[in-house]
Amino acid sequence: MLALMAFCAHVGGQGQADRAKLNVPAKSAFTMPRFSRMDSLFIIAATGEPRFKKTHDSCEKILVGLDTATLDYLLSQRLTGQTPRQRHYVEHLFALVSDSGKNIRPALKLKEALPGRVDSVRAQLLHIGSELGDTGFLSVARLYLTADSVEVRKAAIRSLGNYPNPEAARFLLAGLEKTTGLERQERLWALSKQKTNSDWPKLLSLLDDPDLCNRELIRQIAVKAVAADWNTMVHRLPAVLEPAARLEWMLMALECGTSEGRAFVKSNLPALDTRSRRFLSAMLF
Repeated sequence: MLALMAFCAHVGGQGQADRAKLNVPAKSAFTMPRFSRMDSLFIIAATGEPRFKKTHDSCEKILVGLDTATLDYLLSQRLTGQTPRQRHYVEHLFALVSDSGKNIRPALKLKEALPGRVDSVRAQLLHIGSELGDTGFLSVARLYLTADSVEVRKAAIRSLGNYPNPEAARFLLAGLEKTTGLERQERLWALSKQKTNSDWPKLLSLLDDPDLCNRELIRQIAVKAVAADWNTMVHRLPAVLEPAARLEWMLMALECGTSEGRAFVKSNLPALDTRSRRFLSAMLF
């Protein structure tokens, strides 16, 4: 990187000399970009070049030590117009300064920065908050669970998954049936990260979700909630099972891994179409 900057300076100086000979107006001359100290520290620290590792480590240590000054710089200068690596490094720096929540300033800075931002930046800030390792950010994320933007809502949901909490299921289940696609998937993923979920039966009505990943998450959440006890699960079985729903229940029975679950699958095999029957038979035997 330093070599590249030196090369640019050389090219710029040579270009100015050539333009002077041709009487080219000076205003067209190449101008080296001016970097502040924070710019230089960030650019070097964000590089992934192994040959610059010592310099990277040194600059990163300085940035972390600057604490609030670094956070203010990132929020004012490094949220937009960044390379993918730099964008990820902003998140990484916030997490380093946070130190798993021992330093509460990153979470507070994010809380202050969120109002008034455009949705794309707001989603980015919420994502950064979900990676701080600071459970205190939960109260901030919850404020945006009903935001107008689906991307903002998804970013807020991420914190509920990364910071499991006894109250999380209530927030995640609220209005879940009205969501679709990736937003529902994000909520289900967050639910799957909770230690307990006494309201798991509410999810069973969503087993007709067209998204395979969503159905898999619902099954996983239900099996985890009953501690893989099929005898507890079977009491929730609908009186009438449509073919697609029957298949989902049979898959849940297999995921329980108990003899009772396997017996349920065997007894229901004749009700399946040929393709599904062969698929489940292969899993049984």
